[in-house]
Amino acid sequence: MPGGADRRSEGFPAPERGGLSPLPRPGGPASAPGSGGAAREARALSREPERRGELYLIGIGPSPRYLTIEALEKISLADVVLVEAYTGRVDLEGLERIVGRACERVSREDLEERSGRDILRLLEEGRRVALLVPGDPLVATTHASLLTEVHARGLEFHVVPGVSIVPSALVISGLMVYKMGKVATVVYPKDGITFEYPYDVIKANDSLGLHSLLLLEYDGERGIAMRSREALEILWEIEERRREGVVREDRLVSVVASLGYPDFVVCAGELKRISGLDIEAVPQTLVLASPRPHPVEIEMMKAISSRWCRVG
Repeated sequence: MPGGADRRSEGFPAPERGGLSPLPRPGGPASAPGSGGAAREARALSREPERRGELYLIGIGPSPRYLTIEALEKISLADVVLVEAYTGRVDLEGLERIVGRACERVSREDLEERSGRDILRLLEEGRRVALLVPGDPLVATTHASLLTEVHARGLEFHVVPGVSIVPSALVISGLMVYKMGKVATVVYPKDGITFEYPYDVIKANDSLGLHSLLLLEYDGERGIAMRSREALEILWEIEERRREGVVREDRLVSVVASLGYPDFVVCAGELKRISGLDIEAVPQTLVLASPRPHPVEIEMMKAISSRWCRVG
């Protein structure tokens, strides 16, 4: 198998640290510390009903061009628009053009290590906060803790689904969704340990005649974006140790890269040929067809690959 590509991708934004910057109320200056309580007192004196904060958890899709009408409507209602770009690729400038307003990045530290407390503070102050997430916001569990904490505090939340790479990568490869098996993620070895779980998933899916969709490790803040040739090299190394016939050179596979962007690529063919392709566009998803693909699926994979396998 060919050697692995460089793990780090050019052009990733540097991670932002230290929490969210002060965010102005619509049409007014930035709030001073403790102004949430002062605002509540003012509303009480004027007998205005206190407005409850609302969280809009919105899926961007693989690219901002896949935003739905409902997503745009919720964004237009928000006082604050935040976007996380560490779980997937986000063209921030393109996103701001589409939604017609500024979007502030939030980091993994903001949402996970700091438990989203800056967002919770804004909600407690009665603000409407839109958090924009690559793909579909609830396909993975990354934002589940924020959602459950919002609920525990008795605050309102809305979820706007987005186009997800699962199962979009499978169907754009030409394969049938009702034959989709369990999904797994291929990650780089850590501390010399190679995680073999994806190999086990492929083996189990094969036994049921199902296709295997593999997400490849991606972290926008750390500049990590695994390529398909690296993933195939990892799987091949596992095969050489286990010798169970799961990863074979004649196996039919597909690579979907940068779905929704101008450098979008879909390449399908035998594993031996695909592993030699230098596909740079990220993020990438690897699909291994069932050992018994339907003849229509084979023809579809050929047609789609001939249209979008733009490499070199």
